[in-house]
Amino acid sequence: MINISYEKYKKFLPVVIATVFSLIFVGSVVRTTGSGMGCPDWPKCFGQFIPPTHIDQLPADYKSLYKVAGREIADFSAFKTWIEYTNRLFGVWTGIATLILAFLGLKIRKSHSLINKLSISALLLVIFNGWLGSKVVSTHLMPGIITAHMILAMLLVFCLLKIKYLVVNIEPVIVDNIKKYKNVSLILLVMVFVQIILGTQVREQIDHITNHNHDLPRANWVENLDMVFYVHRSFSIAIVLGLFYFLKNIIKEVKGSVELKKIATKLVLVMFGEVAAGAILVYFKFPAPMQSLHLIFSILMIAYLFEITMILFKSKSREVAL
Repeated sequence: MINISYEKYKKFLPVVIATVFSLIFVGSVVRTTGSGMGCPDWPKCFGQFIPPTHIDQLPADYKSLYKVAGREIADFSAFKTWIEYTNRLFGVWTGIATLILAFLGLKIRKSHSLINKLSISALLLVIFNGWLGSKVVSTHLMPGIITAHMILAMLLVFCLLKIKYLVVNIEPVIVDNIKKYKNVSLILLVMVFVQIILGTQVREQIDHITNHNHDLPRANWVENLDMVFYVHRSFSIAIVLGLFYFLKNIIKEVKGSVELKKIATKLVLVMFGEVAAGAILVYFKFPAPMQSLHLIFSILMIAYLFEITMILFKSKSREVAL
């Protein structure tokens, strides 16, 4: 007998996953265009539910009226205001989508308890991260909060991908010494997680530098960064070498899973895209589009690696399979 509620859940899950990745992309555009303070108040924007499109729609003393953390805001920019407002709209839809998913999860809680719990966890992560997003605004991009914002976003991605692999049938993987692959995938997952946190801290430093020196050319950003940037850059070499060796062996040796090889191939492509974006940022004066791509590639990297790890942990060694 077909479980109608379960089928509805399965159909709606991809919508939620796509929504979350879209929100991360829009968030990256907010960061790279410097639009984080485009709306100085929250949940409204300049005291309005639909933000202004021209400075004439604001009071003459708007800079002091909407000051944040005791500091006057920058000159009004309709472009930045509407980018941040779009980000908030995506955030609202993400909240609604995860709420619907949690409701659908409740309807199948008796037959799929873990899926129900993970759905509720996803909703709580979205709510808490939404609140944290408001603190990013009210504290004027305070260091630490942005990093926490990114960590929660990654945990949300993990949560949704775990649900995906609970509702989707995974092809079994047959490979010699599966334990080795499991351990290596976990180590690499932790390394990429740490690397993204380091990258977020570099981004926080750039925010701090540009907030205190608006006229500083992008070409001079790197020389004002501290050791975190150099650790982030050097650590990327270890990650690339480790991932390349791991994925080369996955593609070559694993038998029985076309899906795993597809994901591994995607991860290779994303990895090289991430390295290229990072190099362009450093050597070509931090072009804004590359900042967005660098963030998106990093999230895709850890998402694909997490998927590979889940598949490996559901698999067996060739000797056991025989």
